[in-house]
Amino acid sequence: MILRKIWEEKDASDIREKLLINPEEAETIALGYVSINPGESTKTGFHEDEEEIYVILKGRAILTIGDEESKVVGGDVAYVPRNNVHRIKCISEEKLEYLYFANWPK
Repeated sequence: MILRKIWEEKDASDIREKLLINPEEAETIALGYVSINPGESTKTGFHEDEEEIYVILKGRAILTIGDEESKVVGGDVAYVPRNNVHRIKCISEEKLEYLYFANWPK
């Protein structure tokens, strides 16, 4: 069993990205937490053999996957298929926080 906290009270405002379950600990899945300040965005990502699911916890953002852009808000879930350039930009006045689940074949 693996059991972790996303953050501790003392460091909740300082975390930008935290790998919660890494690929070496599980069979084909990883889990991470990301926090993005207003107006900022993630680096552009691309994965040939990795799918991702984003679970938006709070904030608002523009999620770009390939040529498509969608607004996402807290409570939304988004699927990012493999072989697609993707990034997410915070457009709210509060931080954007989300979890990502990633899987790939071993």
